[in-house]
Amino acid sequence: MIGEEPEVTAMFLQHEGVSIMEGLDSDTGITLIALLSEDPDDWTEAKSVWPRYRTPAVPEFVDSLLTHSVSLQKGLQEIEAAKSWIVVDFVNKRLLTGGQFMAIEHDNVFAMHVDEAGDYHWPLSVHLPPWWELLTGVSVGMISQERQQPWTKPNVDRTILFGDPLLDYIATNVLLVVQSEQWLQESAKDEPKNRYPFTVQVHRDWLMTPREDLGGRMPRQLLHGARGWVEKVIWGQRRRLEDGEPLVAMPGDWSSYPTAPMGTEEISLYFNLCRELIEAGWIWCTKNEQAIDSNKIDSDKAAGQHSELMSFLKDVRDNWLESSFEGGKPPSLVIECERRRVPRGVGVPIDGINGVESEQHVMDCDCPICEMMADGAFGITFTGIDGYQLELDDEFAFSLYETREEWEENLNEFASFSETGSFESEADETDESTEPEDDFPSVWSGVNTTDDLPGDKSGTLKMAFMVAEVISTLKSLDAPHDSIQRLNQLFSSYRRDTSLEKPRGAIALQEILEELSETYPELVSMSADLQSQIDEAIRNLPY
Repeated sequence: MIGEEPEVTAMFLQHEGVSIMEGLDSDTGITLIALLSEDPDDWTEAKSVWPRYRTPAVPEFVDSLLTHSVSLQKGLQEIEAAKSWIVVDFVNKRLLTGGQFMAIEHDNVFAMHVDEAGDYHWPLSVHLPPWWELLTGVSVGMISQERQQPWTKPNVDRTILFGDPLLDYIATNVLLVVQSEQWLQESAKDEPKNRYPFTVQVHRDWLMTPREDLGGRMPRQLLHGARGWVEKVIWGQRRRLEDGEPLVAMPGDWSSYPTAPMGTEEISLYFNLCRELIEAGWIWCTKNEQAIDSNKIDSDKAAGQHSELMSFLKDVRDNWLESSFEGGKPPSLVIECERRRVPRGVGVPIDGINGVESEQHVMDCDCPICEMMADGAFGITFTGIDGYQLELDDEFAFSLYETREEWEENLNEFASFSETGSFESEADETDESTEPEDDFPSVWSGVNTTDDLPGDKSGTLKMAFMVAEVISTLKSLDAPHDSIQRLNQLFSSYRRDTSLEKPRGAIALQEILEELSETYPELVSMSADLQSQIDEAIRNLPY
């Protein structure tokens, strides 16, 4: 329970009428509010995301929460009589609370259960969209009043951003560029690296040119407006997953789903798609150079070439969206996960979405720590795209910053930081008499300690760091790969063994360490330390 509060009455204002829900406990009341994090347009949509927010503190099935229709006047009377109440105005995107209902903010995280040890469980995240108005602790009279501020919601027209308008723009401008004098002067046809400024130009102009079919807005404006909110909602679902709850995607059939705001990953992948299409356009043009030259005076042929290029770009787009991105899942799945506001946990199934995030790490790197990650030793591994590449061109058009003012402020802060030479100042304060540290210091001293590493009671993680450095040393000595693989395999077997099997695995692991140190004297001290750690772990085994 969140707290001992009086029963809560909830009222929903919708286009089709007013409904009331009575006799709720405070946990259920705050869970109802959490549903608004998804920006539902009515109660039907809101209750469809109950599985994404439901905790064991509230009813399993949302339909057990009964509502009854009332007139607005009757509803206001019932709210007036309630000791604790919430009102959800779906029509005007408002949430009002009053009476003795707890104070809340736009962003909250509640622990719906605290165990005997004082540990928090059953996290419930509330992240109201920025266009929702929140009025807490208000009088009933506020319900009938209009919003205090007008609201606007980002409306993303993906049929323009991803559809024929994008392909038409790229085809038209790529054909213009390859027939320009500047293209010839830069020898861009024969020097792919010389095409990059042209790629940036076409991409920037697409994003920054107002369009009639967007009501005078620029495509770039569609990308921004709610990125932070999307990230918060997804983070809330990640917290639930880490607490043991299943991962459930929001429905993809809501009326607002096609035009819902973009998150960081979709913006980042859109950047990559535009670059992929423009580069494909250059390649197509170089292969059809003669036909394009003949079109300079033949409008019919030029229209035909434009049509052919658009068709080619459509295939490139469709193939790119369904192909692996940087060794992971295809962009189509990554975008769907973000649009349906779920994190991508490696190997974690998502209720409502076909496809599971796969391990992207190359598992032939001989790293025992990476193998432990693949085995889930550190919990769920999440993957994501942070959009760093959008800032590499130093162009506002591609930046993740929504406004030019924010972007320029960031540039000024970075320039100021660079000019102060903060790192140099700190270095100047060091004692010049001390010996310089190794550029790549060993981590051995950091793990060769009698103290447990945080969360590593068995000592396995500490050993993994030590084994990793032994392997690194072996590689620097050009040791046979078979020896490295054998060490890795024996360590993997040891850490996976049961308590009864571990002593035998420990002996095999210590024997390979002895063999390696005899062949490579550089490993003698490392081998001794690691064997000491193994002995200590075996002595502390529970039997």
